[in-house]
Amino acid sequence: MAVFALNSSALTPETALISLLVIYFTTVLLYGLYNLTLHPLRSYPGPLLRRAYRLPETLSVLRGTPHTDVLALHLRYGPVVRLAPDQLSYATAPAWKAIYGHYSLPTHGFSELPKDTRQYGKPMHGPYSILVAEKENHDRFRRLLAPGFSEKGMRGVAGRVEGYVDLLIKGLREEGAEKGVWQDLRQWFNWTTFDLIGDLAFGESFGCLELRRHNEWVDAVFGNVKFVPIMRTLSRYGLGGLVKLLPGKLKAAVRANWENSYAKIQRRIPKGDARGDFMDNVLARSNLSSDSKSSSSPTTGMTVPEMVNNASILVLGGSETSATLLTGAVFLLLKHPAVLEKLTTEVRTSFKQDSDITLHSVDTLRYMGAVLDEAMRLYPPVPDSGNRVVPPQGVEICGSWVPGGTSVGVPQYPTNYLPSNFTRPGEFLPERWLGAAEFEGDDRDARQPFSFGARNCIGKNLAYAEMRLILAKVCWNFDMELDEERCGEWMEGQKVFILWQKGPLWVKVKSVTHG
Repeated sequence: MAVFALNSSALTPETALISLLVIYFTTVLLYGLYNLTLHPLRSYPGPLLRRAYRLPETLSVLRGTPHTDVLALHLRYGPVVRLAPDQLSYATAPAWKAIYGHYSLPTHGFSELPKDTRQYGKPMHGPYSILVAEKENHDRFRRLLAPGFSEKGMRGVAGRVEGYVDLLIKGLREEGAEKGVWQDLRQWFNWTTFDLIGDLAFGESFGCLELRRHNEWVDAVFGNVKFVPIMRTLSRYGLGGLVKLLPGKLKAAVRANWENSYAKIQRRIPKGDARGDFMDNVLARSNLSSDSKSSSSPTTGMTVPEMVNNASILVLGGSETSATLLTGAVFLLLKHPAVLEKLTTEVRTSFKQDSDITLHSVDTLRYMGAVLDEAMRLYPPVPDSGNRVVPPQGVEICGSWVPGGTSVGVPQYPTNYLPSNFTRPGEFLPERWLGAAEFEGDDRDARQPFSFGARNCIGKNLAYAEMRLILAKVCWNFDMELDEERCGEWMEGQKVFILWQKGPLWVKVKSVTHG
């Protein structure tokens, strides 16, 4: 007891602090050594620090450079890279099927690799949307929303889509296209796609094209997206509770996103189930109570909170991504005049008048399809794909066993730029999608801009048709010239926080008179 008392009295605050620091750094060192030498993923290649600790991956995400950082790693280490102690990145076509595809339930004990929810953070309001929901709820949401994206659903919304695109053309003309003026096409494309998807998801436009300015709700959507990487980082380190300490402006954007979505759904519900939009089938199968705040049959329909979160994700996924691709495609076209001339010729010789250009007639534009395919390769609207988690029993991916708990994914941007997947990967060459002999060695299945499997983008067909229509209408009605001084290197250096943080695209837009 005397010895114990002597040692205790000798333990000053300074020595206690030093002891704690020694214990902490020893623990960190041992953790890193374990990850390098004993961890089940020790044989996978990658930089030493990334294999030992998660911090380099965290810093990459917070800097907004995960797309270029991961590309550099794949160029150095090959088709599979260990990005963090428990995270693998794949950049091959077979990996899409292995990670995002369907598994035989009796054989593997699971039917799909579940979403890695640590990448998204828990919603602050209500349940997960179709983007992140567990399989049972995802399947229910998809069944309810699918009719709106079917061939019949597309026919039903064609006139509405064409109406918003006509508003875009009208707006460009009224803002000076008759004389030829500089206009920010990024902004115009955003207005068009947000108004359109707002109509189809909430039953009302955001009024961007009419007012020719961003709606405050749209700004809240972008604020909410920027919030996700921060939440993901906090959650990874077990610090999700620190969200309360984030800047008020950021939290306000998240709150505004929910409140605006909720208000719009409340206005949509009374319009019924025969409006001809995404919510028709949802409302028809949801037995809503009189106060419109719950559903007595959530297993077949949706509750109001589920409607809010799903409509909100549809607005983001169906607007910002299409606007991003259109903006990138126009930039690439203006940097490659020969490609632009060929596309313009196709459009202007395929139709006799503007009214002939419809949501369905643009399907005949073969070169247009190749241009959009190549633009999606070089400038994928969502540079990453979202990771999945290997179930506890583990699974084989691309010929190697991966232990349970590993986060795995195929990042879009790096995969699209690897020479092992595409010939001359950094060049804008639409001919690679038209059967040109030079590109016979391309692995086209490596590019999956709408993801793969049962959770691929539900709005793929609508997005393709919408983008073809908008680009065809613009090419038919206007000649364009890029502002090289302000936008000559527009794609260079863009940050990624889930979505591209892109600047204005200044283009001189001049009306064309057709004989």
